Amino acid sequence: MDEKKEKKSMKNNLECFWMYYKLPFIAGMIVVILAMYFLITTLTTKDTALSVMLIDCHTEMSGEEMAEEYMDTAGINKKKYQVQIQNNLMFQGTDSGSYSMTSLSKFMADIGSELLDVCGMLKDDFIKYDGSQTWTDLRKYLTDKQMEELKDRLLTADDGRVIGILADDLPVLQAEECYTNKETEAAIGIIYNAPHKDEAVKYLLYLAGVK
Repeated sequence: MDEKKEKKSMKNNLECFWMYYKLPFIAGMIVVILAMYFLITTLTTKDTALSVMLIDCHTEMSGEEMAEEYMDTAGINKKKYQVQIQNNLMFQGTDSGSYSMTSLSKFMADIGSELLDVCGMLKDDFIKYDGSQTWTDLRKYLTDKQMEELKDRLLTADDGRVIGILADDLPVLQAEECYTNKETEAAIGIIYNAPHKDEAVKYLLYLAGVK
């Protein structure tokens, strides 16, 4: 009899708890689940070592494959870091105006958020965006020897700033079949507020086959 009363009392207590504390209990569980999710995400998310956009780059390689090749060559620890290369954005050569606008919005948003390090695009577009001081002066980061090796490929502004490198015949981009259209010229440079400028310089030298 006592056992039946005990079970009934326990049942009543559970029903009472659920009736009065159901919402706080559910809310508490949601908080715990979200906290665990964010903790796991934080522990498993890799830091970005470099972020690159190659706009109007017509290649069969995916950005992931390009990033993988660079990380292997540069010896970047893949367990701790990731390299992001986007090569599916287009300003030109598309019949979809909305896609061009989407690509431009992504380009501007990543610059505004200080996420983008390196960007390549057709030369005319590249020069156009220098009007808003988009590009870093490479003279600040390249050694005299590197400048000498790249002298025939450097893109210089009217005021003497070295704003980029002509991308058409860079060995790695040629091998990846990016910017190989003989009817157009392309250039690549470092964004003025790039968060990883040192790695960005290494990437440009990697593309050019210069040490």
